[in-house]
Amino acid sequence: MGDTEQQASNEPDRLTQRIDELVDANPVVHRIARLGWIAKAVVYGLMGFTAMGIAFQRPPSGDASPQGSLRRIAEAPLGRIVLVVMAVGLACYIVWRVLSVSLIRGNKLSDWGDRIGYSFSAIFYVVLAWSAASAAYTGDDPGGTNSVEELSRSVLEAPLGRVLLGVGGVVTIAIGLYFSIEKGLRRSFADELQGVDPTVRGTNGRKRLTVLAGLVGWVGRGIVLVLVGYFVARSAIRFDPDDARGFDRSLREISGTTTGSIVVFGCAACLYAYAAFCALSLRYRRLDD
Repeated sequence: MGDTEQQASNEPDRLTQRIDELVDANPVVHRIARLGWIAKAVVYGLMGFTAMGIAFQRPPSGDASPQGSLRRIAEAPLGRIVLVVMAVGLACYIVWRVLSVSLIRGNKLSDWGDRIGYSFSAIFYVVLAWSAASAAYTGDDPGGTNSVEELSRSVLEAPLGRVLLGVGGVVTIAIGLYFSIEKGLRRSFADELQGVDPTVRGTNGRKRLTVLAGLVGWVGRGIVLVLVGYFVARSAIRFDPDDARGFDRSLREISGTTTGSIVVFGCAACLYAYAAFCALSLRYRRLDD
């Protein structure tokens, strides 16, 4: 019995080792996976563009969500071709994240935070890649309805839905705080970058700019998630699904005052920074050891 339990406990390590060997033996995996970061840069850049319009009370057509970014691409000349490229790039990013989860060996709180974060990230981009591919194939609107609001409505109709929605809002806030504090302020994102000093004392200007963009971008992504989580939790407290807000409606909700517009402007700037980080970090990307 003891030997059987020992073999079972060693099996995850063996799987990790095999994946590690596969990645080392096929450097092309790194190059292909980097395509996903280009796709992310485009998505977040378009989100920042729309958010900036909201801040100045001149929002362009579409919304500031990732799905809204796909809609803007679909409406552009040769949009369906670009959507195909985006779908392929996002699929590459999903592969990257799945491999990243497999290669994390530690059991510290930060290690489990990365596992959970990477897993949710992979699931989110599966949906986004599927939306891009479907829109490219059918020509239908890739934006669809607001997924946060639709999901909140469905959850509230289920038994214990109010509790589940409240927990979902709190978890979203917690993930946002993790992004802002751990990934942003503590700069743990630099752990995935080869030869980059997280203290911004890089050996060249590109590395310093990459760290600054990552710092601002991750903090901003966290703040946006906290806003979304707040509105989701509030909808559970008020038992009103219309109170839930996705990313776009969260920004529009708080942009009605001068202070709110400044906050939205800051979120837009952070989204631009994260898009720049995705592009600048390509040269230094590596899978977790």
